[in-house]
Amino acid sequence: MSEASVPPPAPALPDDPPVHLTFGEEVRRQLRFAAMGLWTAYCTVVGLSLRRILGDPDGLRADRWKQRWGRGACWILGVERTVVAPPPPRTPGRGRLVVANHRTPLDIACLMSEFGGIFLANHKTRQAPIIGLAAESVLTVFVDRDDKNSGAQAIRQMRRHLSEGRTVVVFPEGTTFAGDEVRELKGGALIAAAGLEVDIVPVGLAYPPGTEFTEHHLSTHARRFLSRPRTPVGMAVGDAVPAPKSRRGLEEQLQKSLQGLVDRARKQG
Repeated sequence: MSEASVPPPAPALPDDPPVHLTFGEEVRRQLRFAAMGLWTAYCTVVGLSLRRILGDPDGLRADRWKQRWGRGACWILGVERTVVAPPPPRTPGRGRLVVANHRTPLDIACLMSEFGGIFLANHKTRQAPIIGLAAESVLTVFVDRDDKNSGAQAIRQMRRHLSEGRTVVVFPEGTTFAGDEVRELKGGALIAAAGLEVDIVPVGLAYPPGTEFTEHHLSTHARRFLSRPRTPVGMAVGDAVPAPKSRRGLEEQLQKSLQGLVDRARKQG
């Protein structure tokens, strides 16, 4: 390979301002970090073992264990959920595409506590200690948003899971943002449902200002939420709607629906 064909290294992210913790906050951070590791390892090992022994053709057993993990994770991390509107009943054997706005990695625990499901996640999640290995073992769909081949492969995986009647969870804004404004939705994550007999379930999440992931480094954000006494979040779930045959106009329709749900979660949460 010639020097001209070697891509330039990615620019280094700037450093975040240091996070200064009191002694009590540092103790809380370390205890939560250890507890999350143990809880994740327990749910992964026991859940996978039971699936292998008892079988799980429709994925419902896996979803129950993921819901159990999500609820335990919220408790460990001090995430206090107020579910304004609960998830609609699931139609047996019918896939669901859960679509939510994205504000912090805590979204994953909140949504998993309600839906279980298979998440579309950034490929860098694989590098996270314990969580990365657990995510890979429970059918997480990883995608590198800068790689078109990775994106196409992720869509094929999601379509397969949906056609098998599974629940898939996506954050079509593409990254995290501060505030309640729902940004333009990326169509790639929604292509997976086009033309399939599945339901789309929108979910709006609202956190207190300043608790969103806006830092440059995930480690800085994790240091903040692990040391916080509590993190309240409002969650509003919309009605399930059948996926259209064509996704034309779907992004705008879902963006409007998500904005209404976020506003509802903010007012009543």
